[in-house]
Amino acid sequence: MHGGHTGVLKMGIKYDTRDNEANPMKGLWTEAQVLVIPGFISEGYSYTRFAFTHRQYFTLLPGRINFGYRLSYQAKMTGKMPFYMLPLVFNSAPQLTLSGLGGARTMRGVLRNRVVGEDFVYGNAEVRWKLFRTIIFNQNFYVALSGFADAGMVTGKYKLPEITDPEGIAWLEKGDKETLHVTYGGGIHFALNDNFVLSLDYGWAADPRDGTRGTYLGMSYLF
Repeated sequence: MHGGHTGVLKMGIKYDTRDNEANPMKGLWTEAQVLVIPGFISEGYSYTRFAFTHRQYFTLLPGRINFGYRLSYQAKMTGKMPFYMLPLVFNSAPQLTLSGLGGARTMRGVLRNRVVGEDFVYGNAEVRWKLFRTIIFNQNFYVALSGFADAGMVTGKYKLPEITDPEGIAWLEKGDKETLHVTYGGGIHFALNDNFVLSLDYGWAADPRDGTRGTYLGMSYLF
């Protein structure tokens, strides 16, 4: 099997009431998109997808502790998808696409692209505690700790082509029931002026078939 190129036309709406983009203490961010992929710019594949994501944030202790969660459902509406588009998770800017369920941006502790299907749902829940605040060279600085749980699952399987792969995908054809893939972990975050954030997260997969653990260094919080 070989990959190919794809063009995507997107329409969507977004509602944002967050009080701070980097680490909101309150508010929500909800978005919905319809993605149209015409066959003439996508190797003959013509299909449409729907992507919905909701994020919400709550103050538990003013100025110190907050809780946030993210829920996302993405599904094919019509047509036939090529296999090489299955791992993509669609969002609005600044991260227009993510690389599959699993890994640094969706389910920390699960191997990247481990959970792949035509339709899927995933979610994250995270508590953040601003442990230490100070001023360095007239710049506001804080250190935060976080604890999280991530989860996701395939809700619509992709029909596999006729290939022989006894070591790889053959187990999918045995009728194994899809269940929720769960991870948990924690992180430490260093923030400058409340908007520049360096994050280090460490996550464990609850099921060893999904992976064991992962360490993730990146900019900003997960969501």
